[in-house]
Amino acid sequence: MDTKLKGDIAEQAAILEALKHGWGVLKPVGDRLPYDLVFDVQGSLIRIQVKCAWFDKPRGNYVVDMRRTKTNRRFMVREVYKPSDFDFAVAYIPKLDLFYVFPIVVFLSYASEIHLVEIDKRQRKPRSAEYRGAWHLILQWASREETCVRLPVKVGEAVGAGNPEPSPWDSKVTREGVETRRQAPETIQFVG
Repeated sequence: MDTKLKGDIAEQAAILEALKHGWGVLKPVGDRLPYDLVFDVQGSLIRIQVKCAWFDKPRGNYVVDMRRTKTNRRFMVREVYKPSDFDFAVAYIPKLDLFYVFPIVVFLSYASEIHLVEIDKRQRKPRSAEYRGAWHLILQWASREETCVRLPVKVGEAVGAGNPEPSPWDSKVTREGVETRRQAPETIQFVG
């Protein structure tokens, strides 16, 4: 089975899982975007990168490549993802019909590969274990409250100047998971 087919199978499995959660699914036309799917979760659009894991027999675990592969007729280019490329990476293990759901900041915190250990003989769980089947992280991200404090504006003052709010995609990783802050859209005032 070739790599493209494995990727297609992983995408279809992710679509099925999203539908089981009651989420809408959007599929971009073509493959030039850095994400594969968009989930519509309670009105929030969440960009998803789907990865298919393969079994590394010598190490006894599953591996996910963290680079983006672009190809044309002459050559193949591998690039590192950027924090703005997608919101979540979903790694699929076809043999086990199992997903790992990584927020982008967690996904990017790994080196060039993520090793998913599916044996219980280890003394401690690997770092990736907390993201096994973690679909709830997508739901939490979608249902977070958007807050924005607005002060009264006098006629003639610039609206939105010096906004102390973080950018919409600023986030940080905490021990308990991922904390993401999002800014409400700017409002425009018309003076009549």
